Amino acid sequence: MEKLIVSPSPHVHSGDSVKKNMYGVIIALLPALAASFWFFGLGALIVTLTSIAACLLFEHL
Repeated sequence: MEKLIVSPSPHVHSGDSVKKNMYGVIIALLPALAASFWFFGLGALIVTLTSIAACLLFEHL
């Protein structure tokens, strides 16, 4: 049996940046966002815009 090498994480690295991964998350959530607008209308839009505004505000702080 070969000796195992212990090393700190990340053990597997794809080369993608965090920014690229977050864009992928946003793209993956777009269908759910569109469906929420379709099923729940203006209320979903208000909740989404409020959430985005809060995220931007707290990121700025």
